[in-house]
Parts: sequence; C-alpha cells; structure tokens
Amino acid sequence: MTSLRRLATGGLATMVALAVTSLPAYAATKRAIPTPKPVAPVHVKSTLLPPQIYQVTPAKVNPTTQPNIMILGQHLTPASTVQVGGRPATTVQATDTYHMLVKLPDNLAQGSYSIEVTNEAGTTTASDELVVDNPGFTPSNMLLLSGAGLLILLVLMMRLARTPGLA
Repeated sequence: MTSLRRLATGGLATMVALAVTSLPAYAATKRAIPTPKPVAPVHVKSTLLPPQIYQVTPAKVNPTTQPNIMILGQHLTPASTVQVGGRPATTVQATDTYHMLVKLPDNLAQGSYSIEVTNEAGTTTASDELVVDNPGFTPSNMLLLSGAGLLILLVLMMRLARTPGLA
C-alpha cells in the first residue's frame, strides 16, 4: 500500500510540476482579443441616372385589342412618365428599375410614334418607333358565332332535303 501511495504522490507531484512550468508558456501564447471599435456610418449618395430604353414590346400594336406595351430598360421608376408621340401615356406598373408596363393613350391613329421616358434625372427616346396598326373591321365573337350557327342550319336543311323519305 505504501508503494501505491508513493506512486500516486509522485504522479501528482509530476502533474503539478508540469502545470507550473508550462504556465508561463501558455500565458505567452495566449492572444488578447481586441475590442471592436465603432465604425462611422458611411453615407451613400443615391444618384438617379437618366432612363435608358432597350426594347419596346410589342413593336407593332393594335390599340383596340392590346392597349398596353412593355418598356425594358434601366433606371425606370414608378415616378417616370411616358410620352407616346407627344401624348402622355399611363404607367400601369413599374415592378423594378428594368420593366415598365404602360397603357397607350386613347384614340391613337394608324402610324409610327416615338416613345419618350422621363424621370427626375432626364429624358430619353427609344431608338425604335411604336407602330400602331389600323385594325380595320374585326368581327366580334357574337358575329362569328351567329355566322357559324347559320352555316350549320343551312347544312342541316340541305341534308333533310336530300333524305328520300321526306321528299
């Protein structure tokens, strides 16, 4: 039992000696954590640039069947105004700075019209003009259905007239 005690005491003394001798080395390698310094806020100037027009879709439009056009570009804001041939158009939706949905002015005659977009920084004109197509006479759906019904009635009457039992 004494040898066991000696062994335990010697092991404990070795561990304490090792801890005491390595303490200065541990203290020398320990890095101090720097405290963060407050950063001054950076003021970013939000400069608005003049609009740019890349594409007008569709390029040829019939205002009675499709009264809206889509303008693709940059720096398009909800406050941007659109002129079609010098007449103001209504901005329907400006989802982001790249797309703008515009309702054409009423009573546009057949022809080509320039498109201008204006925001707080300036005005730009589209390189391609918008072509308004004359719709001419386009039959309504009711007129087409009544014509089809009349045609079916005539075909049935011709069939009945050729039937041998009814003549």
